[in-house]
Amino acid sequence: MKIFLLEDDFSLNKIIRQSLENRGFFVENCSDGYNAATKIINNKYDLYILDLNVPGFNGHEILKTIRKENNNTPVIIISAEIDIENIKNSFEFGCNDYIKKPFDFEELFLRIKYHLNHIPQNNEIDKIIDLGYEYSFDLINQTLYKHGHEIELTIKEKLLMSLLVNNINKTVTLDMIHEYVWDSKEMEAVSMRTIVHKLRTKLKNGMVLNLRGVGYKLLQIS
Repeated sequence: MKIFLLEDDFSLNKIIRQSLENRGFFVENCSDGYNAATKIINNKYDLYILDLNVPGFNGHEILKTIRKENNNTPVIIISAEIDIENIKNSFEFGCNDYIKKPFDFEELFLRIKYHLNHIPQNNEIDKIIDLGYEYSFDLINQTLYKHGHEIELTIKEKLLMSLLVNNINKTVTLDMIHEYVWDSKEMEAVSMRTIVHKLRTKLKNGMVLNLRGVGYKLLQIS
């Protein structure tokens, strides 16, 4: 899962990011509202964690920007503001949760897991997807299994696999991969091909189709 973090306290930002990455999440972090706005416009995330009082656009303005484009992605506010007005406004603007600082990191993780497990899914898609050939993929924990045994994936392989599974039997374009798997500044075509190749070696031959110049498609075998 890909999480976006907006927190202007350098130490807290680093601790949250490392804590979540140690639990298998990919974290895109930011310390000011201007860079945050650029990133959320150009990239897609599975969950947002926003501080309120940050330089540039504040957390409420970033929350409004998120909700203009997406009504389902969970947003958790973390803030030292404990007055009821800020809490009320946060929920009215569309946040899913409000955690008051200081907080326990285990509590943050539990709330993240809760909200990821309760994201509305199109057509009631299960969280664990049977891919055929004895493969399955856990969308919440980003875990690939074969015959019930976990297959180790790198962070980017997890992101790519999640994107393919969420669009199973549909074409995932190169732009979609660029937007979700890579930060918009860092991707190169050779990097994408390398990650796709490595992932395909961990699946049965023919499960991931290469649509030359367009993208890729993960086929679900019934």
